[in-house]
Amino acid sequence: MQDFTYILSLTSPTFILILLGFIAVRFGFLEKENVRTLAWFVVNFGLPAAMFKALSSRSFQDILHYDYLLIFGLGSLISFLLLFFLAKFKNKTLTECALFGLGGSISNSLMVGFPIIMQLFGDAALVPFALTLIVENLFILPLALALADTGQHQGSSFTKALLKSLPQLAKNPIIASIALGLCSSALNWQPPEFVGRVIDMLSVTVGGVALFAIGGMLVGLKPKGMLTDISSIVLGKLIIHPLSVFAMMMLFPPMQPLFQNVAIILACMPMFSIYAVIGMRYNMGGLCSAVLLPATLMAFVTINLVIWILGVQ
Repeated sequence: MQDFTYILSLTSPTFILILLGFIAVRFGFLEKENVRTLAWFVVNFGLPAAMFKALSSRSFQDILHYDYLLIFGLGSLISFLLLFFLAKFKNKTLTECALFGLGGSISNSLMVGFPIIMQLFGDAALVPFALTLIVENLFILPLALALADTGQHQGSSFTKALLKSLPQLAKNPIIASIALGLCSSALNWQPPEFVGRVIDMLSVTVGGVALFAIGGMLVGLKPKGMLTDISSIVLGKLIIHPLSVFAMMMLFPPMQPLFQNVAIILACMPMFSIYAVIGMRYNMGGLCSAVLLPATLMAFVTINLVIWILGVQ
């Protein structure tokens, strides 16, 4: 295993950038609304460029790893169901159960996970990273939204709610960039050189801007009250999710070590930042906002511990 101080030297810059973003907004150097603009840039321009560049530059056979999709998908589903039924045991509504499950099964892969795995593994990690986004955006998120919508409209059909959520995903720039990257790889086509340079310039902006924005968005979150619910969701995300993914790895034939490490590390990330926004849509904004701060703070410990256990070089 690696010396723990070496692991900290790799991951600390990630959390220092989050801290800098928090300080900048907390002490008034930057308005929180401006931080949301930075996050919008990352999600709509920076990360799509990075995804397209990563996928289009590889052969199609090197991209599609069905074993990764199956293992990460099943692990995420197990974590979702455990949190879902835990909330059901607490007599929560169907909508509340869906939001519990979502918080325990979908990571902030875009804005926290991406910089960390790039620091650890470089461009080689972008293929499993893209596959993770496919699981999160085309499987877990539609499932949770369909259940939440069904709970809000008595007598509504789960199938109709699920079909209603899918067109919205087609408009997601991340999903569009993954689709374009897969097509480019399958057809062995590359964009013109000047377009490629623009994509390169956009893709290198992601890491620092994303982390700074995450820190700024944590300002003002007050995890007071609802401690039992917050603890359940944080435990589900930081402990149950990576353990569920690891359990699926034990049941199926082994993947290559890089893919195994990326899957477990991404599962260790706190829940994605728009969790609070989704919560507001279902009148659960208070809980979904409050859970982000402790989850992000505790993730500093759990992520470093898992990387140390994995012995990442």
